[in-house]
Amino acid sequence: MNRMRTWTVAAALGAVATGGAISAQGRGVPSEIAFFSSRSGNNEIYVMSWDGRAPLQITDDPASDVDPAISPNGRDIAFTSNRTGNNDIHVVGSAGGAVVNLTGNPANDGWSRWSPNGRHIVFHTNRDGNFEIYVMNADGSSPTRLTNYPGIDQFPDWSPDGRDIVFRRDTDIYALEVATGGLRRLTATPPLNQMAAWSPNGRQLAFMSTRDGYPSVFVMNADGSGLTNLTPKAPGDADADWTSRAPSWSSNGRHIFFMSFRPSTGLDTEIFVMNADGSGLTRLTNAIGVDGSPRGR
Repeated sequence: MNRMRTWTVAAALGAVATGGAISAQGRGVPSEIAFFSSRSGNNEIYVMSWDGRAPLQITDDPASDVDPAISPNGRDIAFTSNRTGNNDIHVVGSAGGAVVNLTGNPANDGWSRWSPNGRHIVFHTNRDGNFEIYVMNADGSSPTRLTNYPGIDQFPDWSPDGRDIVFRRDTDIYALEVATGGLRRLTATPPLNQMAAWSPNGRQLAFMSTRDGYPSVFVMNADGSGLTNLTPKAPGDADADWTSRAPSWSSNGRHIFFMSFRPSTGLDTEIFVMNADGSGLTRLTNAIGVDGSPRGR
């Protein structure tokens, strides 16, 4: 990636890494969790309390609404929807209401994540022919390309100080330093590593990996060391009957939410929470259909 272009991008972001980024994270007691569910017959956006209680449906559209992210101030939810015929990034109030299309592009845009100060949204898109990482203002203006790679760049997430963006490149996880364009490769174990999410203190990353033969949630240090499988399958279970993915952290960093199907769910995909070390596993949803992509604040 051209370093001069990256400096221009950093200037356009208005110094994301400064200006109270950490305080915007909502530290303290975990609050609402946004997720998508097909329990009503098609994918809609829901919110629930951090312990799985009081689920509330936010969107109601015959299209597919998935992969929500709550803004740092808790007022808005960005999500992916194909209600225009292709996947675009939309935003809706955290209590529901009017839905606004932020991207309006004929390509496929997805996996939106708010910057720590709430002023920008990073996402992946194939508008250039292959998937790249883009960032835009929170109102959808000034979409700017951050990566330029012939392969696949997907599933971005901001570091809590706003200085780095972690993402999947091909089959591994990389971190992009926004100010310089510097890249750090964090994983190098096939066949697939993706959906990385930064811990609130910036010291760890939770992510999905298939390195043990099935999709599972791992955690590693921010430099790529200290990898641990937090959701190992039960002895005797078939690899095909065990999937855990799309992890996200509680606001205090003590818990990790994720989606999973396994024999105990009847292979129905549900949302779980566990302690950051993998202990204390608790199932939060119990509905027919897919419950997925939990994201808290």
